[in-house]
Amino acid sequence: MCGITLIYNTDKQTIDADALKRMTHTLAHRGPDGDGIFIKDFAGLGHTRLSIVDINSGAQPMQSHDGRYVISYNGEIYNYLELRQDLIHDNYIFNNNSDTEVILALYQRHGAKCVEQLRGMFSFAILDTHSNALFIARDRLGIKPLFYHWNGTTLFAASEIKAIFASHKVTPVFNKQSIRNHFLYQFSVAPYTLFEDILELEPGHTMSIMPGGQPDIQQYWDLHFPEEIYDLEEAALQEHIEESEWVTRFDKSLHDATACHTIGDVPIGTYLSGGIDSSATSARLKEHGNQIPQSYSIHLSNPAADESYAYTSVAQYLDLPNHELTIDDNREDGFLPTFEQCLYHLEQPQRMTVDIPHFLLSDFVRQQACKVVYTGDGADEILGGYDCFRQDAIRCWGNEQQDEQIRKHIYLNEYTEWFSEQYMQHLLALHEPARQDYVYDQTGTYPVWHDLWEILRKPSETIFTDPFKNATDNDSQMPALFERMKPKIENRHPLNQSLYIETKTRLPNWILWKSDRLSMAHGVEARVPFMDHPLVELAAEMPCHLKLNEMDEKYVLKRIMQDELPKIEGDYKKRAFYTPIREWFASEQHLPAVQRYLSTEALLETDIFNPAEVKRIIEELKVAPSEPDINASYDIMKNEWLLMLVLSIQILHAQFIKQTAACFK
Repeated sequence: MCGITLIYNTDKQTIDADALKRMTHTLAHRGPDGDGIFIKDFAGLGHTRLSIVDINSGAQPMQSHDGRYVISYNGEIYNYLELRQDLIHDNYIFNNNSDTEVILALYQRHGAKCVEQLRGMFSFAILDTHSNALFIARDRLGIKPLFYHWNGTTLFAASEIKAIFASHKVTPVFNKQSIRNHFLYQFSVAPYTLFEDILELEPGHTMSIMPGGQPDIQQYWDLHFPEEIYDLEEAALQEHIEESEWVTRFDKSLHDATACHTIGDVPIGTYLSGGIDSSATSARLKEHGNQIPQSYSIHLSNPAADESYAYTSVAQYLDLPNHELTIDDNREDGFLPTFEQCLYHLEQPQRMTVDIPHFLLSDFVRQQACKVVYTGDGADEILGGYDCFRQDAIRCWGNEQQDEQIRKHIYLNEYTEWFSEQYMQHLLALHEPARQDYVYDQTGTYPVWHDLWEILRKPSETIFTDPFKNATDNDSQMPALFERMKPKIENRHPLNQSLYIETKTRLPNWILWKSDRLSMAHGVEARVPFMDHPLVELAAEMPCHLKLNEMDEKYVLKRIMQDELPKIEGDYKKRAFYTPIREWFASEQHLPAVQRYLSTEALLETDIFNPAEVKRIIEELKVAPSEPDINASYDIMKNEWLLMLVLSIQILHAQFIKQTAACFK
C-alpha cells in the first residue's frame, strides 16, 4: 500500500525532476517505509512505500526482469500467488516475491487486458521504456484513488490531489459546481473533484497515452444487475433456486473474500464497531488469519453516540484482544485542529464529524505497531443497509395504495420506529406522484438517496451569495452521469437500480474515499473484504429480498452470522455512527476557535457564503434544546450539516486556494 505520482510530457519535454520529487515527498504519509523515482526522457514515475508484501525486495518504481517496463503501484493483489505460479509455468523469470512484479509480468504478457485477471485493490502506472507508452489503471470499485490533470501536453497524476499541486505546475481553483453538489449529494460527481481541471480516473477504467497523443480512457469492468423477469417460464425456473442456496453461496463467497485478503508479511488487525459488518469481518479474520487478530474500537464519552456496549460483547464472544480509543467531548484542545488535518487528507468537504474518530483511530492503530486492518466498509452499499433503502420500500408500498388517505395513514402511523413524524411528512411530500414522475423523467428511476439529497436543497438556497448561486444553478454534472447510467438500470428492480447508482456515486466518492484517506494518513492499510469483486458480483445477482427483507436490511448477512455472533441490544439493526457537531464546534468553549473561518471577514474573502445566514445558523444551534425530541433533532441536524459544510469549505479554501497547506511548502 503506497502512494504513486507521475509526470508525462507528450511534447517530449524533459521531466522536471524537482517537481516529481516534491509530488512524491507530499505522499510520504502513504508510504513511510521508502520512496523512489524513475525518469526516462519525458516520463517520470514516483513512489512512496508502505511495505506489506515482500518487505525486503519490493521497492518501487520497479523494473521488469528485462528492464523494459517500469511500474509505480498502490494496492494489494489478493490472487497474486496463483497468478505468479501460472506465469512461472509460462517460463516467466521473477526477480522477487512481490505482487508488484506479477502485475508487470501480466502486462508484459497481456497488455491492457492484464487488469481483468487482478483480484484486489489497486491503482498503478506502467511505462514502456521502448515505445514510451504509458498505461494507467484503477481497480473495479474505486478502493484505491487516482487523480490526474491534463493540460494538452502534460499529464500529472497521483494518489492524492495535493501531490499534483505540489508540482507547482498546477494552480488550485475550486470547482464551484462541485461545491454546490456537496450540499446535495455529499460527494463530487465523477469524474469531477472539488478542484477545476483535476479529475479522477473512474473505477474500473484504464488510461493509455502515447508520445504526441491524448489520454485514451477505456472501461474494463462494470457491475451488472439482472433484468426483471417478464418471461413466465424463466420466472418459474428462478423460483426453484432456494433461499438457502443463495445464503450458502454468499457465505462461501464471504469466506473466500476474507481468506484471500490475509496475504502479506505483517500482522492484520480489525476495526470493530459492534455492527454486523465489522463483526462479520472480524469473525472471519480470526478464522482465516495466521494468528488471533487485535481489534480496535472507538469509545465515545457521549453516551448517545457510544457503541461500546456492542463491540465489547462481540470482542468478548470472539475472544479478540480489544483496544479502545476513548474520545471525550470535552477534549482540552477541541476538535478543530484534527478536523483541519482530516480535510487536508480528504480533500473534500464534509457535513458530519464522523471522520474525526476514524482519523484518530488510524493514528491509534499505527501507534500500536499495526499496519493493516480489516474494515466492514461496503456491506451497506451492496446489501441495502441504509435507512434510505427502507424509505424507498415505503415509497413503493405507498404507490400500491389506491386511496390517498390510506397512503397518508401508512406514512404517518406505521414507520415511527425508524423515522420522525416530521421526516415522514417530508417523505410524503417528496413521494407525491407528480414529483415522482419528475424524478423518473430526469433520472430514469427514483434513486433511494434522492430524498436525502433533498434535505438541504431549500435550506442551502439562502446560504450562498447571489453570484455563486447564479454560477451554479444549472448543474450538468449529475444529469450527465445519469445519462450514462440509464442503460444499466433499465428494467431492473428499484432496489437494484439504486444499488447500481451507489457503485457510481457515494460508494467510491465518499465511503471508499474516506476509508483510504483516513487510514493512509497514518500509513495504515484498510482492507475491505466486502468489496472483493466476486462477492460484489454475487450480491448483485441475488434476489432483492435477501438484501432488504421488508424493513430488515442486510438479511443474507444476518442469516449467515446469526450463529457466529452474540446476541446484542438492537440485534445488529443498522445504527448510524453520528458524532456530535454542536458540542464539538458550536459550543461556547469551541466556537471562538472556529470563528477565524466563519467570521464575516473570512466569509467575504471566500465569496461563497452569505455571512448573515451563517451567523443565523450558529445562533439557532446555540439556543437549540440540549435534549431535543425527534422532530427538533431533525431541524438541528439540518443546521449542523450546513455549518459543517460551510466550515469545511472555508478550511479547504485556506489550505488549498490560499496555499497554506504543507504540500505547497
